[in-house]
Amino acid sequence: MSTILHRLAAWADSEPGVIAQRFRRGGQWVPVTGREYCDRVYWLALFLESKGMTGSDVGTILSYNCPEWVHMDLAFLLLGAKSAGIYPNSTQKDIHYVLDHTESRFFAVQNKAYFDKLSGAQGPSGLPERVETVVVFDGDTSFSPKAISYETALAQGKKLASQKGAKTAAKTLQNYLDALDPHAGAFMIYTSGTTGSPKGALLSHDNLVFTVDHGLAHWGLVPRDGALFSFLPLCHIAEKIQNLGGGIALRYTVNFCSQFEKVSAELPLAEPTLLLCVPRLWEKMMEGVSHKLAEAPLARRLLAHWALSVGAKAARAKYAGQELGYADAIQSVLAERLVLSKIKAALGLKRATSLASGAAVLPTHVAKWFQSLGCEIMEVFGQTESTGIIFMTERGKDQAGSVGVTVQGMEVKIAEDGEVLTRGRHVFKGYFKDPEATAKTIDSEGWLHTGDLAEKTAQGVMRIRGRKKEIMKTSGGKIVAPLHIEEDLKAAPLISQVCLVGDGRKFISALITLSEGKIAELSKTKGALQGVTVTLPSVVQEVQSSVDQLNQTLASYEQIKKFAILSKEFSIDRGEMTPTLKMKRNVIETRYQDIINSFYD
Repeated sequence: MSTILHRLAAWADSEPGVIAQRFRRGGQWVPVTGREYCDRVYWLALFLESKGMTGSDVGTILSYNCPEWVHMDLAFLLLGAKSAGIYPNSTQKDIHYVLDHTESRFFAVQNKAYFDKLSGAQGPSGLPERVETVVVFDGDTSFSPKAISYETALAQGKKLASQKGAKTAAKTLQNYLDALDPHAGAFMIYTSGTTGSPKGALLSHDNLVFTVDHGLAHWGLVPRDGALFSFLPLCHIAEKIQNLGGGIALRYTVNFCSQFEKVSAELPLAEPTLLLCVPRLWEKMMEGVSHKLAEAPLARRLLAHWALSVGAKAARAKYAGQELGYADAIQSVLAERLVLSKIKAALGLKRATSLASGAAVLPTHVAKWFQSLGCEIMEVFGQTESTGIIFMTERGKDQAGSVGVTVQGMEVKIAEDGEVLTRGRHVFKGYFKDPEATAKTIDSEGWLHTGDLAEKTAQGVMRIRGRKKEIMKTSGGKIVAPLHIEEDLKAAPLISQVCLVGDGRKFISALITLSEGKIAELSKTKGALQGVTVTLPSVVQEVQSSVDQLNQTLASYEQIKKFAILSKEFSIDRGEMTPTLKMKRNVIETRYQDIINSFYD
């Protein structure tokens, strides 16, 4: 079974009635069985081919996560074509860039609202002339004469599948599967990027299948009887691995979140057994609980703090391979029953047996907090160009603050400057239409130059130091890696985000944002949040104390000499964060240039 599509077909044949996907409609879960899943992909492929789509085409998708997104994605691939997803919160410029770069003739969109993101004030004429067919997942299709509903496309494909005449007989699913080349380019993922225009990283079926198989084996995940929650962008490698890899390879039910704003409300309804989040979302879960506890009555607050301290002690014993004493064991049972189980249920982690974090490094203090809750967050570290995986932490080991070890089957070496290089079947095909960028990324010996800096700790695990392009050099010639300084400062309860600045400057400074709880508290103080920065003396002093405490652990040239507290968190909508919630430092520094300059006046 050389591709995900082969595995989907096998699943549909052997367990046709198993629920493969679920989505919300009218407040209820609507199921899609394995047989329906596979049939819809096949019918859509027949429909697309009837409209002239060939293996040389690139199909594009602009939508939030839903079963239709995945069905269309796989239908493109079943034809031997390539697929490219567009981030739901992309700007009009970014959407047109992907459509133009791919020369896409076949475009899928969730509804008119998403089409309007593309067309803007131009309306239907805003659609590139090259696009011949627009498949609309839900709602009105009258906004373009080229639009056809998903249901109509399915019906037409199903009708084609039923044709039996010698001249009109449709290709069978097996015909399509037999024609697939597992090593050909298939999944095209446009890197959101923290700088410059996005590049289309091209992955093969074999890249995905190889990486998924080795990743699942590393964590010992067992097929069947599991559930996932899909809310990360489907056009990102992390969700591709979870939704297609975990969903199909493990035969887990994929529960789709109806919209990103409803993640916290719908996660407890889905109760996944395996949950993948990016670090910022794990942080937000922790901050949300901490904020609610801060507002709780004293007795409840004290009970919760006691339970978390008991949980932390139990976690330390577990990872040290020690048994709890009788009294501690009794306290651990009570803490779980009275508090910890309720927090996990509220977060949607009641049934979770595997928690994962990817796309960036998870701060140590966040990992430790979840350990005190009785939850082990395992980390996966990689990039789109490595099909999302290079290093993974190991189940049952306390490797917080690291990204674990190299996954079996993947070669890794650390260059003299500390850059991670990797080689193997997980390395991508190259950048679409950009051989020059590909040659700069994959050398003549097949080593992928990741741009990530890492070092092996005394415990034999890998610790990420940051990105090469983010390393700062002060005007005094001192080299500063910002990542761990930022993460250590974020451990302060009132701080949510930190962006260090100081490249080419005399000293290091910081732009700091406040936690949701602190923002909610300040919103009750008139004028506290009206400006670009927060200047309330009590808040400034509280942040200063955290900065001073951190500075004591740093070399003099690494210390934060000045800072500003921003009244708003960095956001995706303002272009300050990527869709996977990583900071775009160049955008942030440009936007707050006046503040930064004032540090050095």
